[in-house]
Amino acid sequence: FRVTRKERDDSTVPRKLADMTEFEGFEESSARRTRAFRFTRVGDSGRAMWGINGDPFDPGRMAARPELGSTEIWHLQAAPASHPIHLHLVHFKVLSRNDGRPGPYDAGWKDTVDLTSGEEARVLVRFDGYRGRYVFHCHNLEHEDMMMMANFEVM
Repeated sequence: FRVTRKERDDSTVPRKLADMTEFEGFEESSARRTRAFRFTRVGDSGRAMWGINGDPFDPGRMAARPELGSTEIWHLQAAPASHPIHLHLVHFKVLSRNDGRPGPYDAGWKDTVDLTSGEEARVLVRFDGYRGRYVFHCHNLEHEDMMMMANFEVM
């Protein structure tokens, strides 16, 4: 693209940023279920691939079937590489990393949590808004393309 002229920037940073009050009432105790997902290498016919819970992506398999309006805890574990884990069409709150507190970068609603090799995170996921089939996956394109993805269906 070509830049043909300069424009004046009149944007400003607000004096006060948004409060995080949208988490009120969204607590661990509201979770109906806990699920665990391990992101790692898997083998398939002698080829190294990536997968979740030992399985490469299968479009016909559902890894989870949460109910619309429900809240769950998902325990996400990255091994043996770093994996930014992205959940489609839902938001979550990071509860902990490696059995400790979340970092300051974990504040606010998330749809992706970046996990370093061997790192674990517990996230509180709210399934509201829409029924349907969605995916969650590693956002490293090479890992995603090599089958590190799974389906979930909001019922």
